[in-house]
Amino acid sequence: MHRPASLGHSGCVAVTPPYPPPPGGPAAGGPGSGTPGSGTPGSGDGASGDGASGNAAASPPWRTAAFVVGVVAVVVLTLALAAAARNRGHGPGDTRTVSVAADSVRTVDLQAPPGQLNIVAAQTSRVTLSGPVHWTGRYAVVVTGPRLADGVLHLAYRCAAHSPCTGRLRLVVPSHCGIVLAQPSGHVIVTGLAAPLRITARSADISAAGLRSPSLVASITSGHLSAWFVSPPGRLGLTLVSAQAALHLPANAAYRVSQQVTSGYVHAGIPQASTAKRTITARIDSGELELLTR
Repeated sequence: MHRPASLGHSGCVAVTPPYPPPPGGPAAGGPGSGTPGSGTPGSGDGASGDGASGNAAASPPWRTAAFVVGVVAVVVLTLALAAAARNRGHGPGDTRTVSVAADSVRTVDLQAPPGQLNIVAAQTSRVTLSGPVHWTGRYAVVVTGPRLADGVLHLAYRCAAHSPCTGRLRLVVPSHCGIVLAQPSGHVIVTGLAAPLRITARSADISAAGLRSPSLVASITSGHLSAWFVSPPGRLGLTLVSAQAALHLPANAAYRVSQQVTSGYVHAGIPQASTAKRTITARIDSGELELLTR
């Protein structure tokens, strides 16, 4: 950097007196007068007599503005890093592994995610739910529970808004544990259940085999239900909206069938009796129901 000729090494402006000093020394009150180190005006080495020290107290406006901009930038960067830390692990696309176990359960109330669900009735006293749930949006699947109240185990797995998700879950229950299931879409397989079964499903394919359930209540919209019973149920209730169902029942029992069909049909190929204690109720809107013997 080129230093102006009028600047000394100290950075102060060198002032030339307008008149030569008298032979005895500097004129009183002129530059250089005063007691050395006293700090009085005109002192060569006093702190307050240094022109540069006097100017340091007043910072230029551009320097103040630059400082403010720098502070704001640091604050914004800090907030951005904090937000990134909060969202870490919840970016687009991730998987959560479900693992639930509970005892003393009479009924499982499950709101399942879209995807595949296998329900297996086994010789066990414990309820277990396991498997992965994957989402493709920014936000993770919303989980409620598990919560056990009065013998009912409540579980819910819902996709977050604007974040599609899908699961591949396996639910193992004691054979006499009831099931209340809400399935938004996908494929459900039920095997060997001997307890009440209630299903609400949309855009789902449901298959049940080896059933000894005393009752089945199902509401299906835009889907399909197929159920095979090894022992005759006491009550069946089906609501089909743009859906199809086929129930395969033992031929050694008669049923009292009532139906309300807006559009579609019911084909009853099973023994019927108006006084039968076993009942089948069907409500159909643009659907088809087949009642068949096995």
